[in-house]
Amino acid sequence: MTKEILIQQITAQTAKDPNQDHLLERAESIIDNLSTSIHWKNGKSIPEIIWNHRSKENKEYDWQNLSFKETELETVITDYLKFPQIHCQELDWLIMDILIYKDCLNALDTIRVRTMPHSRYQSKKSGNSTFRILAELWRFGLFILKILAWIIIFSFTTIPPYSLNTIFLHLPITPILWIVITLGWLGKKWIDYRKNNNYLKVLFNTYDILKNSLFSWSEIQELLKRSQKFGMMWNNLIYQLVKARV
Repeated sequence: MTKEILIQQITAQTAKDPNQDHLLERAESIIDNLSTSIHWKNGKSIPEIIWNHRSKENKEYDWQNLSFKETELETVITDYLKFPQIHCQELDWLIMDILIYKDCLNALDTIRVRTMPHSRYQSKKSGNSTFRILAELWRFGLFILKILAWIIIFSFTTIPPYSLNTIFLHLPITPILWIVITLGWLGKKWIDYRKNNNYLKVLFNTYDILKNSLFSWSEIQELLKRSQKFGMMWNNLIYQLVKARV
């Protein structure tokens, strides 16, 4: 979506308004501020293009490189809601697309912070392949040290003679408990993974409806309600805009 397209649309619909000059000035300010609230870490943004709908293939790249000035963004959209004369389908779409995608990326980031080891999160977020390889090697080294530590512990908690053979021949309680706890931990990790994966799938499917600027407001309202059942609370401005349009 370009600034030129938006200004043309707003100019046409305010043609008979005696305050057109003021409204166009407000619209241009809102559009400019929307654009500056979007930040690409690698400077990817193109001045003429404010925003394009993001595909699922963009998700990883955007998570690593895209951020939003949230306070500025919310201030701009609140200002937009005060001027119904400049409301149009294209600008509505732009705002909804940005807000919903921002919330999707925030949810993705929150889940990864909570579920990933810090070193893996940092390396994945950086997008630096060398950093990622070093982080994985570090984690593998720690894993080997943990295994060695458990072997040493087991060797001193089995019945005499204290050897690895007795661990498997007599199956003492300590390694059995360790195996049970490990399997339980892995099971919980799998359940959490499935739950988080389904949650994110619902969020990004909600966003996907905006791939066409002529989207259905009633349909997006239903998708927002569905995602709420999974525990998602969207930005309040999204609900305000949907309520005003349905």
